[in-house]
Amino acid sequence: MINFPFGMSQQQIVIAILVFIMCAAFLWIIAHALVDLIRYLIFHFSHRSKFTPRSWLFIAIASLLSIVFIARGQVAKAASVEILADSETQNKTNPSQDLIPVLSCSVVVAGLIFEIGKQRGNRLRQLQTNSRLNHPSATAVRTEVALRATLEVKSSQTENIYLDANSQNPIFIPFGICDSKMVFIDIGQRSIINILKEDATQTIAVVDALVAATLFSTGNKVKPIFLIKDRDKVDTSSLLFPQVAVVSNVQEVSEITASVREHCVVFTASQISQLEVDQLLANNCAVISTSSISCATFVLQANQCQWRLMPSNIMMTPFGLLSNEAHAINELLIDVDRSLQLDTNLMNFANIANTRDLNSENLHRNCEKWNVLVRTLGPVDVQLNDGTVIEFEKSKTKELLAWLTSHRSRPTRSAARTALWDVNVADATFTNIVSDARRMLNQTHLISNTEEWLPRTFNDQLPFHISIISDGEILESCITRAHELEPNQAIAELHRGLELVRDLPFSGTGYLWPDAEGITSQLVLNVITASAMAGELDLQRGEIEGVFWATSKGLKVLGAHEELIALRMRAHALRGDFAGVRGEWHSYERAVKSDSWANSQPSPKLLNLYNQLNSGLPVSLAR
Repeated sequence: MINFPFGMSQQQIVIAILVFIMCAAFLWIIAHALVDLIRYLIFHFSHRSKFTPRSWLFIAIASLLSIVFIARGQVAKAASVEILADSETQNKTNPSQDLIPVLSCSVVVAGLIFEIGKQRGNRLRQLQTNSRLNHPSATAVRTEVALRATLEVKSSQTENIYLDANSQNPIFIPFGICDSKMVFIDIGQRSIINILKEDATQTIAVVDALVAATLFSTGNKVKPIFLIKDRDKVDTSSLLFPQVAVVSNVQEVSEITASVREHCVVFTASQISQLEVDQLLANNCAVISTSSISCATFVLQANQCQWRLMPSNIMMTPFGLLSNEAHAINELLIDVDRSLQLDTNLMNFANIANTRDLNSENLHRNCEKWNVLVRTLGPVDVQLNDGTVIEFEKSKTKELLAWLTSHRSRPTRSAARTALWDVNVADATFTNIVSDARRMLNQTHLISNTEEWLPRTFNDQLPFHISIISDGEILESCITRAHELEPNQAIAELHRGLELVRDLPFSGTGYLWPDAEGITSQLVLNVITASAMAGELDLQRGEIEGVFWATSKGLKVLGAHEELIALRMRAHALRGDFAGVRGEWHSYERAVKSDSWANSQPSPKLLNLYNQLNSGLPVSLAR
């Protein structure tokens, strides 16, 4: 074996030699240029003539090449996709007829993100455990990251204008921007809003923006309805959200208002008579129409090059749901549903082991020999194997290590930069983050001098040491091995992984990428899987306290999960504690009603189990 001097690896020696050669070449060029400068001055004053030194030509060519070739940071900027426009770029002192993208409104975006989270929570509660989810599409990831970035940059100090309420219980939604202030309009009972403009495209965009605002900024208090008399001319953009009912006459609107508790808002581009308007108002509906209604409470009309809102007589720029935004939202909502379906190629963890790459297989074989643990099952921390928590100088360093361990199969610089920053950053900014991680980890002295925590490369790859792992990876490894072990050993292995669970994955971090990429959802499903597996095995052995401990870990990340609640009810029944069964059921009912991310009705399957246990049916037969 060759012993390299100063404890340097072969790669480090090669890098040092290359750096020495480059420095020597640079110094030679500078020295040559200075000598040519002195020769030039002497020749000029002695012979009163000029010449061009060859070294200057070399420097000029090198400078030209540095301008022509694009730096890596510029490439990242050019490749980025701008989905959302900022309302601050609009002309605020003299609003034009150009619309402001509604996805630049933080109120609407916050409601949309909440709706996506609610949809994910509901689907995760229904999914079977011990499974894998589909990966979201790249377009959906970019859209969601852009939406979350909008919430990050929007200031909470923005002033708002609330127009006069039209109803006793006003419901305000964002309508547009006036003099840098957000305008809110009331869509409560018996409100009538006219949107009048010759350009049908912009009129529809404003109406669609109001639909989005109605859905995502009212806390599910409003039921939007499209009244389209000619059903053959339905605009596909009007059917963007499945929550919107589509009817063809006022009578159908009356039937819907009688069957729902929410306040109904009718959107229409059809001409409606005064009698029909009176019928809608009699049902306490609000009406938003693109045709003129004589008794309208607010009229937004385009005059020459401006939008004017009457009777307030203010000039404003309304929000609009543009075609690219509508397409992005549609893809995102569809992809959220698709990504929460089971990956048919990897139906369970037993099959996953056969598809691992070499790095993942080495990780599972050596998961007990880790040196650095990135804690993601809760607030993100980085700790050593002795429990010491590493405090980095830069806040982004922990996020970089969390991203690396979450993307072990494809760690690249460009992907990491895109995930950590929603805007383009200088090369030096990212380099400083990597250097901070490398410097702080080097101080641990946990690896030999011939190894590196984050090896230096001359390409886009960003490799890291195999002994840096995350608690999510350990938990997944425990689930995989538990399938191959006897029950007693499997329970011990699952408990070892569940001990790492502290809270919802990435809680309190505000990172943009884990939710958008489906990483949080998969980690939550993994925790639920381990909890259910351990709880079922403990229940079979009669270890009641083990059931409660294991299921409590799962309920910590996803409350009111049906399978975990069922295990707890069966555990109470197994030891004859029917009061405990009822207590568990009532706790579940309260959780379902109070959790805004859950359905308002208890699970029929769980209700059936509750009735079976209360009737005295043996636990082994109750399902």
